[in-house]
Amino acid sequence: MLEVKQLTSGYSGIQVLWDISLEVKEGEIVALVGGNGAGKTTTLISVAGILKKMGGEVLFEGDHIEGFPAHKIITRGIALVPEGRRVFPYMTVKENLEMGAFTIKEASKIQENMEWVFSLFPKLKERQSQLAGTFSGGEQQMLVIGRALMSRPRFIMLDEPSMGLQPSIVQNVFESLKILHSQGVTILLVEQNVRKSLELAERAYVIEHGRIVMSGQSKDLLKNDEVRKAYLGI
Repeated sequence: MLEVKQLTSGYSGIQVLWDISLEVKEGEIVALVGGNGAGKTTTLISVAGILKKMGGEVLFEGDHIEGFPAHKIITRGIALVPEGRRVFPYMTVKENLEMGAFTIKEASKIQENMEWVFSLFPKLKERQSQLAGTFSGGEQQMLVIGRALMSRPRFIMLDEPSMGLQPSIVQNVFESLKILHSQGVTILLVEQNVRKSLELAERAYVIEHGRIVMSGQSKDLLKNDEVRKAYLGI
């Protein structure tokens, strides 16, 4: 579904990614793991068209999208849940969700998508008139995932969805990803909780210093001595 070939990218002329190649097949959950500053976020925002790429190819369902701006990439069926939640704090929950549907013109389709999001996250429906800034961290994370889903993506990328959340809320976030996957959404996950991400994903890539250094089935990486020592503290 997604194929990244020798992607190079960076900021203000400073290269951060070096020939990143990865693929995500339709229906998969794939994890991208690595330490702080390894290039995980840069990879996601480069694929999403937020950061202009220096070189390489990005194909979605066989079509080249590496030159597309972010708003065009969304219309292809790709959504990004950014790191750090980033709700619109002085807007209501409903208004935040509507912002996620800015590419959709039909009011009936927006309402249909909102009802789908409400079915996944009933608390958002209960509190749709509440200001997003009054939500807890876990509730805000739920909201930004819901906002990304308002475009009804077939492929979603999530950047550190459990960051700063207490363990019980982290479990809720991962359960929501399982439900989302069961409804046919393909997922590329960047997550600081390496054990949980590898337990959820079918395959994974390990990135270090802007390069992919390892890849394979998640269950095999969980047993890999290097991965266990570097990321699992074992």
